[in-house]
Amino acid sequence: MKRIFYAAAALVASALNSIAHAEIDARAIAFNCRNCHAESSLDAKSSIPSLKNLSAQQIRQALLDFKYDKNPATLMPRLAKAYSDAELAAVAEFLSRN
Repeated sequence: MKRIFYAAAALVASALNSIAHAEIDARAIAFNCRNCHAESSLDAKSSIPSLKNLSAQQIRQALLDFKYDKNPATLMPRLAKAYSDAELAAVAEFLSRN
């Protein structure tokens, strides 16, 4: 009986995770990122790093470092704190692919 309970709980948790992830509009969040990190606006003097050629893991870790004050900055910590860890992971995945 315990096995059935644990299997059912795992299925429910998986379904809820899928629903929550599907509700995250990573594209909309990424649109905000592109305002400052647009490739066309970057030059050699810019302090805004390019996101081009970064992996999802690299972007995700950078966002989490800003969110949890491991990387001080003026704007990015405020922006990162506005999103859940799941939203930051979703946008990192989106940015690494697009």
